[in-house]
Amino acid sequence: MDRGASVSGRLPRTVVVLGVVSLLTDVSSEMIFPLLPAFLAARLPAAPLLLGAMEGLADLVSALLKYQSGVWADRTRRLKPLVLLGYGVSSLARPMMAFVTAVWQPLLIRSLDRVGKGVRTSPRDALIAHAVPEGARGRAFGFHRGMDHAGAALGALVAIVLVSAGLKVEQVFLAAAVPGLLGVLALFLAPEPPREQGPIHAGVTSQEPVPGRLAYYLVPVVIFGIANSTDAFILLKLSEEGADPTLLPLAWLMLNAVKAAVSYPAGWLADRLGAARLVMAGWLLYALSYVALSRVHGVTGTLVVMGVYGLYYALSEGAQRSLLTSLVPVEARGRAFGLYNGLTGGASLAAGLLFGGVWTQWGSSVAFVTAGILAALGVALLVLLLPRARAS
Repeated sequence: MDRGASVSGRLPRTVVVLGVVSLLTDVSSEMIFPLLPAFLAARLPAAPLLLGAMEGLADLVSALLKYQSGVWADRTRRLKPLVLLGYGVSSLARPMMAFVTAVWQPLLIRSLDRVGKGVRTSPRDALIAHAVPEGARGRAFGFHRGMDHAGAALGALVAIVLVSAGLKVEQVFLAAAVPGLLGVLALFLAPEPPREQGPIHAGVTSQEPVPGRLAYYLVPVVIFGIANSTDAFILLKLSEEGADPTLLPLAWLMLNAVKAAVSYPAGWLADRLGAARLVMAGWLLYALSYVALSRVHGVTGTLVVMGVYGLYYALSEGAQRSLLTSLVPVEARGRAFGLYNGLTGGASLAAGLLFGGVWTQWGSSVAFVTAGILAALGVALLVLLLPRARAS
């Protein structure tokens, strides 16, 4: 692994290939996701309840496995087989949505998709962290998140083109298997970097404990996570403001294009200004965007705020992972990423339930401003607690 080159400008091949894999996987996923609600509503009863149950169960499964896979990552010599298994399971399960005829089937398929995500996410993040030195981690994680969002934008665009060309939704779902398979095959091209680790006994690495001070970072992460509900609510806000249904995939495309375009430059900035500053800026932008969404009316105004909101992802997603890496010893990275990914997954489930409940009871404006206030609280806690999370 050419670490010197990665600091001076080039990212290692491991990071680049993992970015390509993520792009292809998200093309596959986002060919399905924007079409799925209407598809299920046309075939199965109580579609809103089914969607809520499906996403909630999927988030729970994924959150639990993200921690466990982090434990596995610290116990094994090689991370790549876990990453390969996770991507493989998701790529096989996802296109099966084309064949659903009963309520239990989308629950099972979506859960299997998230099983794959839960298995791969923490080992993949640890693999990226091992592949680059400290001075390049912001760019590495920023590049990966940017490729992920580029895949989401491209997937939504492909879905729009295929449906416009006359393909049935089921055929689009089946076509999504192609980029998913290409992503799995591309993963074989990623070399596994040598790991800086403690002594190995009986084939496993020593279990350096995750430092207790990491809780001072994870508490603000969880508080912000409870504010950070699914972006589907912003699409619902657009619908509430009178947007034509055909505009929603284009709005989704715009949001992911903003994320993709800015993620890598933001990662570069995190390496120079410090990851913590980028995380705080991103969370604060999220809070301001949600307060703005509580006040703005009309399709045009909502779209403008939605575009600005996309910058939050670019500023904070890669920086959050880079900051986490700096807070834990090498031998505990897998479990640290497992805790981080598991807690954020659980917080995401709580965020969806909270936001949806407040919206149902008091309306969208109250829901958005409540989430904005919670996000601002997360920023304040991060400012107060982060010094305690750093090694002395």
